[in-house]
Amino acid sequence: MSLGVSVKAVLQDDAGRVLLGRNPRDEWELLGGRPDPEDSTPQDTLRRELLEEAGIAIDVGPILDSWIYDLGDLGRVCIVTYCAAPANGARLQVSDEHSDLRWFTADEALAARMPQGYKDSIRAAEALASPPAG
Repeated sequence: MSLGVSVKAVLQDDAGRVLLGRNPRDEWELLGGRPDPEDSTPQDTLRRELLEEAGIAIDVGPILDSWIYDLGDLGRVCIVTYCAAPANGARLQVSDEHSDLRWFTADEALAARMPQGYKDSIRAAEALASPPAG
C-alpha cells in the first residue's frame, strides 16, 4: 500500500484560536488535504484547500511538523503541517468535507477528539508564537 501525503494548516486567528473541522469520523482535524497536480508547492495546496473547505484565504507560514497517520484498512498518510493565518476577514463557509467548522482556543483544541499528531502540531505552533521566557 502506498503512502499518501496530506498538507494541513494550523490556522490561527489574531486571538490565537485554531480553526478545526469535524470530519466524517466525528473527529476534529486541521484543515488541508492532498496535493492536486496543479499545485506547485505545499503552500499552494494549503491555499487551495482552505478556500475549498472553509472559503477563507490564508497566508502560509513555516513548516511545523510531519508524522505518519495510520488509518488501518484505509492506509497510511504522511501529514505535513504548516503555520497559517487568515489573509482577510472572510466568513467561514462549511463545505461538504466537514459537518462543522469552529475556532478553538489552544486548550480547547488540545482537549478535543483528534489524532495526537494534530495536537502536537498545535503545540508546536503555540511554541512558535510565544517568545521563550527569560
